[in-house]
Amino acid sequence: MSKFCKLTGTKHMFGKQISHSNKKSSRLFKANIFKRRIFLINKNQFINIFISNKGLKTLDKHSFNIL
Repeated sequence: MSKFCKLTGTKHMFGKQISHSNKKSSRLFKANIFKRRIFLINKNQFINIFISNKGLKTLDKHSFNIL
């Protein structure tokens, strides 16, 4: 299973790594993904989800709407 944020949909990205001599090779930029345990008030239970750092900030900002 590939890791991606369930809230924002953030995934890994592909790009180029450029050396000092300007050689270009492919590389993978990994997303800042964490596995977190979140409590849902309306269902009165915990869930485990993969969420990005931006998703955590969004969840904190709008926690009264989501929970």
